[in-house]
Amino acid sequence: MNTLYYYKCKLIIILISLIFILSIIFLALGSFLFGYDSGIIGGVLIQKHFLDAHGNPNSALKGAIVALFNVGCFFGACIAATLATKFSRKRTIQVGCFFSTVGGVIQTASVNAGMFIAGRFIIGFGIGLLSMIVPLYQAEIASPAIRGFAVGLAQQFVGFGVLVSTWVVYGANNIDSDAQWQIPIGIQVAPAVILFFGTFFLPYSPRWLVSVGRKEEARKVVEKLYSSTEEQEMTYRQICEEVDRELKVVSTNPKDLIKPQYIKRVILACGGQIGAQFTGINIANYYGATIYKALGFDTTTSLLVNAIYSIVGPVANIITITFIVDRVGRVRLMWLGSIAIGTLLMLIGAVYKRFPGPTEEQLANDLIGYTENRSAHMAIICFFFLVSVVFSLSWGPVAWIYQSEIFPLKIRTMGASAATASNWLFNTWISQVSPIALENPSVGPNFFFMFMALNYFVAGYTFLFYPETKGKTLEDIGGVLDEGIPMEKNDGGKVEEAAAGSTSSHDNK
Repeated sequence: MNTLYYYKCKLIIILISLIFILSIIFLALGSFLFGYDSGIIGGVLIQKHFLDAHGNPNSALKGAIVALFNVGCFFGACIAATLATKFSRKRTIQVGCFFSTVGGVIQTASVNAGMFIAGRFIIGFGIGLLSMIVPLYQAEIASPAIRGFAVGLAQQFVGFGVLVSTWVVYGANNIDSDAQWQIPIGIQVAPAVILFFGTFFLPYSPRWLVSVGRKEEARKVVEKLYSSTEEQEMTYRQICEEVDRELKVVSTNPKDLIKPQYIKRVILACGGQIGAQFTGINIANYYGATIYKALGFDTTTSLLVNAIYSIVGPVANIITITFIVDRVGRVRLMWLGSIAIGTLLMLIGAVYKRFPGPTEEQLANDLIGYTENRSAHMAIICFFFLVSVVFSLSWGPVAWIYQSEIFPLKIRTMGASAATASNWLFNTWISQVSPIALENPSVGPNFFFMFMALNYFVAGYTFLFYPETKGKTLEDIGGVLDEGIPMEKNDGGKVEEAAAGSTSSHDNK
């Protein structure tokens, strides 16, 4: 009898753990969509049939094709907080999936650049919602011990989406019709539809349920997500206490973000997302194939290099979220990553300046007068690959993890929305100016030097002003950020000490 009871309990624990793991993984489909659409456009922009079908857009219009997606993401991220607070995290995810589906269909059926850009904006709006809500929802259902892994999985699926998209574009490149670009673009509709219907079977966030007075439902969700009875009770009690305290002064007024007790958190979260963009990772993500072609490689080779490039990031990212981020911490990975990426961009700029690709005139005259240095160009490609590795070992997962951890429930959705919007705002700027800068021979190499300087600047401010959040519950992290605790402490041990000696009463100040 005792043996049967033991195995029955063990089976229940396994099933509960399985439900949790499957929920986390399935939610990451939203991040896959983000990665797929981000990765696909770089390859499509150099495909002959796409260019012919859309009037052979110049560099400024190519920038607009990429940038309007990011503008849509910006507005989606801005409204995400309101939707998530009023209608729940899971319903907001479904709204994001709806817009992603509509935008994908419009892009696939587009007959001119204007129609394609409209589709890009609409799908961007949907992905802006998903990019903010998915990591927030994952953070709210994950235990502190694996929150870094759970939220980092979102970045892993972003990388996986990029990987799949680049190989799909490469595989479709030999099709001699509009299907060359329509197949890769159309595929993105499938995961949006799957996530839309699959979300009906996912639990509501227990923190959101408690915040709207549905405490019994919240208890049942916690029981499904945690295998240990003790952990279930402790987690449920902690959520209720924190939410009840914060709901006494709850507000959906965006002005709360600039109140003294919250402004530090907003600056840290927005600064982290801007820092991730200042790495320059999206120059390669959006325009890698364009850069490789400008160095003298043909379209097929450029797409192949772009596809291989998409592999290294996800591999490095899974190493980070599995073995590094919950051991080393968030802040150290940020400033070390910025220093390494800044140095690599300096090398890219130096080699690119010394050994540029052929000019348009030289290409038109069968490369007459052009001295090729394939070794130098391969070095540039290798440096780009290393940038991707370092980004995935640092800013890729960490910016989203850090953002998901530092806000109290009262402004958690608004704060995450503001931070995600700042990401998309700077993403838009980079995606618009990059093709114009790279096309200009006198600006191109200096563009990389500018991002080198930005990376060193980011390394400095993260080292000096960002506190560590590793290993603390969402409810306890507020103690680290309360007034009176120096912000410059980023050593894990010191911050733990500070947190232990403080309370979580930041909303009462």
